[in-house]
Amino acid sequence: MANDHSKKFTFTIVAGTLASIAAASPCFFSRAESLRAAMAGGSDGGGWLDRLATAGFTVAGLPGADVARAACVAIPVFVGFLAIAIISQKLPLPFQKPIHWGLLIASLVVAALGFFESFQAARRDIRDIRLLAPVSIIEQVGEGRVFLNAPALSAARLLAPDLASRSPDAASIKALASSPVRWREEDRQDPFQSILLAVPLDESGPLVEMLKSTPDWHLTKIDNQGLLYQRGTHGNSSENIQTTFANTRESALHAAQTAMVMQFLGKNKDAREWMGKARETSPGDPLVLIQSATLAAALEQWPTTKKEAEWALKKDPSSTQARYLLALALLETGNISSAAAESATLSAQASRTPSVLWLQARISRQANDPTTEIAALETLLALAQKQKEEPTLIHIHLAQAWAKRGFAAQALENYSAALKGHLTPAQRMELENARETISNRTPRP
Repeated sequence: MANDHSKKFTFTIVAGTLASIAAASPCFFSRAESLRAAMAGGSDGGGWLDRLATAGFTVAGLPGADVARAACVAIPVFVGFLAIAIISQKLPLPFQKPIHWGLLIASLVVAALGFFESFQAARRDIRDIRLLAPVSIIEQVGEGRVFLNAPALSAARLLAPDLASRSPDAASIKALASSPVRWREEDRQDPFQSILLAVPLDESGPLVEMLKSTPDWHLTKIDNQGLLYQRGTHGNSSENIQTTFANTRESALHAAQTAMVMQFLGKNKDAREWMGKARETSPGDPLVLIQSATLAAALEQWPTTKKEAEWALKKDPSSTQARYLLALALLETGNISSAAAESATLSAQASRTPSVLWLQARISRQANDPTTEIAALETLLALAQKQKEEPTLIHIHLAQAWAKRGFAAQALENYSAALKGHLTPAQRMELENARETISNRTPRP
């Protein structure tokens, strides 16, 4: 009997081991997540799991980050199976058999889910690091002080620590990128020699507009992951059009990413050509479709945005980005009821994503649903306060939503909070008038 128990225990441990390996297997296919975790681990806000991925990357590159992430999944699963198996041995015999079979069934379920996730990740994930980080631009940055935007700093901390050490810190970068005046002052005090801006580029818009009219700076490199400006370097910018990839899908993704960089620079004709190349190379790929929908949205081509987003959702129903673009297109074309339905699904998928919350608030306002709008804005406010971001605009929208619901006290509170923020004289006067109007309408005790 003891020998039989020993066999069951050994069998359970083997099943738990296989289940833990299967559960961790998606980590070896989701390379984009490995790189994201490794870059996050080098930042101030990275968690201990991210730091493990960073350590793995430092030792063995992206495969090392994969292994670190996999260990964080496999070890808890195995320990859980082991603990239950050991405890079951101390229970009366009538309880041991059902626990044994329960563990066996659990191992099969975990293994099935792990292998399914691995299949999904292998099918949709990006594995070439050139499609995930600005490696080709980092290699071309010269000597001297360099300005990196926040995404470029995250990549440089991992891929080029020396480059990161020549850049301002993260807090300074955020302030300088949004204020060309402050950036110029910083540059006068301690001149930059290069500027590396990695995607996403949205927050770098004011800086790029300033650089366009600054004769000392020249755009010397454009590729799918960002831009490189250099001081005193003359000549035309070069696009990374000769890059080769392992398969047509990666080539299509490179073209789609390049299209978005071109659009950011205002080169809409080039952007459409690059996106056309991407769609021709891999017409049914969900990531290419999402990029195509994003380009259409940037160009305010809302019917095209809707069509591409719907097709992307057919290919990948779980894509929050595709659903976001569909909801946005429905809002912009006036289909508010459908936009609200998509927004509800989207918010369930990404309930604490700022862009999703802003869109939900916009749609709710158009749908005359101040309750949902307030809920989204309150969550946004909590996130902004946690990240120490400027909450003035959120307070303004909250005040208007509370006023629409007829809650004067909450509206007045948010107008007062908004008036403490950075406002133009015209904005301040408008808010003061709105606050006074509500205050005059409120019954006196």
